[in-house]
Amino acid sequence: MTGSIPTTADLDRMAAAADWLVRLHDAPGDEALAVAWLQWCEEDPRNLEEFQSAQLVWHAANPAAPEAPLAQRQVGVVGWRMHRPVWLGLAATVLIAVGIGSFALLRNDHDELLQSYATPIAGTGSSVLPDGSRVELGADSRITTRYTASQRFISVDAGEAYFLVAKDPSRPFLVDAGDMRVTAVGTAFNVRRNSERVVISVSEGRVQLNSGSESADGADLIPKSVRTPLLAGQQAIYSSESRSVTIAAINANDVASWRSGVLKYMHEPLGSVAQDLSRYHNKRIIISDAQLSAMPFTGTVFSSRIDDTLKALESIFPLRVRERGDAIELVPRG
Repeated sequence: MTGSIPTTADLDRMAAAADWLVRLHDAPGDEALAVAWLQWCEEDPRNLEEFQSAQLVWHAANPAAPEAPLAQRQVGVVGWRMHRPVWLGLAATVLIAVGIGSFALLRNDHDELLQSYATPIAGTGSSVLPDGSRVELGADSRITTRYTASQRFISVDAGEAYFLVAKDPSRPFLVDAGDMRVTAVGTAFNVRRNSERVVISVSEGRVQLNSGSESADGADLIPKSVRTPLLAGQQAIYSSESRSVTIAAINANDVASWRSGVLKYMHEPLGSVAQDLSRYHNKRIIISDAQLSAMPFTGTVFSSRIDDTLKALESIFPLRVRERGDAIELVPRG
């Protein structure tokens, strides 16, 4: 809300926020109520903002009251809109991503809001984060968020995530993916992580990259000598094997093209591409041969036509495709 005269919709939102505050306070262990509250918050980012404003009034009027109407032990559930290929035979249902922690107003660094989001193989999803930022997850991906009063911290644990960051200069938006950290304020960027590489691409604004290792408590990154700015239309690729970072120019419009079912690769090792395609296929795609795995691949793959791509690879690379149970192996020809 702004400082202008509130509209009818604003007044309705204020009344709804106050009602949720009372109901959650009266039933701190009611998980079904928590689910309904989270759905209300997801309908409009302003709903959560109004709820937090109501909490301010709550704490001002009740300084001796418990920390927040939502108990620290409460489990929240966030719904994700799913897009799955028909051939998977899965119903168009809502994916449940469990967030464990407090949804209280964060007043100091001792208060933490901890959530986890995940998607299944061949499924994608999106959600609004507590600060109003938006995240979209690719297939078979997982992130963990930890919010405090001074920091917004996200860990990309596996897969791919596209972030549209709400601007808040006083509270940096920090994203860790293996040995890479991205620091942003208000921007849009994509992070893709597998066992071999981390690929960070910027579509809007700029971010700062740090490479290093995380401290034991996960609080700070031990930086290396170089802190690198990454601008819109640039991509950074970190190799876990060589522990080096390469920066290249890209088309900003191609960042996160996977959201439209288009997977684009530029001089990527075939083994890394195979890992990525496995997230969109009902079978694991494996390359055991080191020489074949290291061969560079540049091209476009449609996530709904991966089998066609695998067949095409037989005419491009010295390999053949072999199906074995729940896996597809790419093996050297002959």
